[in-house]
Amino acid sequence: MKFLNKLERKFGKYAIPNLMFYLIFGQGIVFFATLINPSLYYNFLFNWDAILSGEIWRLITFIFIPNSMDPLWFILMVIIYYSVGTSLERTLGTFNFNFYYFSSVICTVIVCAIFDMSGNIGTYINTSLWLSLATSMPNMSFYLYFFIPIKAKFLVYLYLILMAADVLMSANKIATLLVIVASLTGYIIFFVIPLLKERKMMGKRTTYVKPASAAPNPNRVEKTKAPEVIKVAFHKCSVCGKTELDDEDMEFRYCSKCNKEYCSEHLKNHED
Repeated sequence: MKFLNKLERKFGKYAIPNLMFYLIFGQGIVFFATLINPSLYYNFLFNWDAILSGEIWRLITFIFIPNSMDPLWFILMVIIYYSVGTSLERTLGTFNFNFYYFSSVICTVIVCAIFDMSGNIGTYINTSLWLSLATSMPNMSFYLYFFIPIKAKFLVYLYLILMAADVLMSANKIATLLVIVASLTGYIIFFVIPLLKERKMMGKRTTYVKPASAAPNPNRVEKTKAPEVIKVAFHKCSVCGKTELDDEDMEFRYCSKCNKEYCSEHLKNHED
């Protein structure tokens, strides 16, 4: 998208490489601090009234709240989120992944402030990463408990089940639903909008022709779709010109120095 390219040219140097590592590291600090002093847990949660009272750190600390305080589940979630986050960063690029995550954070904060919601709202943002991975790399496999292979596309069903359960069990179902939608801001920008644009382009290729075997009739037309869908590449290496359409397993990343995109073969072997 053009506006993202403009933003990257201006602010790309401020993007945080390996963002998921720092998020997981922060969750580790909160996890161990809470084990030492359980009351600290509540000081990191999002609470709009507390923020208005001067506890402004809550505007950001909620993203470091672990999904679970059970040691086994915490370790499992760390492995899953780190794997998912780093895979998305390789796919989208460092700046785009930063924009994806923090745009979701900002929209979630706004909705929670409007509806005066509090708690571990960062969970919705982290869980939205599952949906993004399942959309961008549906056939990618990761291992649950280190030995159970699961295709990324099945994360869609798990995500829908968890979100539906949260909405149904919530006292304010509309507010919870809006928070979930807000947490999907990054997903909407990078996956839903491009998909809608692609379908719009396909619709424009629809033409009206007269059947060859039918008698001429100036008042009759038939709708015929183009015989082949043109696939659009989102990534292209600046050296060799390869895209994900040439090799679906090829990884693409942006160079932090020249802000150009390269395939994995030329990322560290190119002239700035």
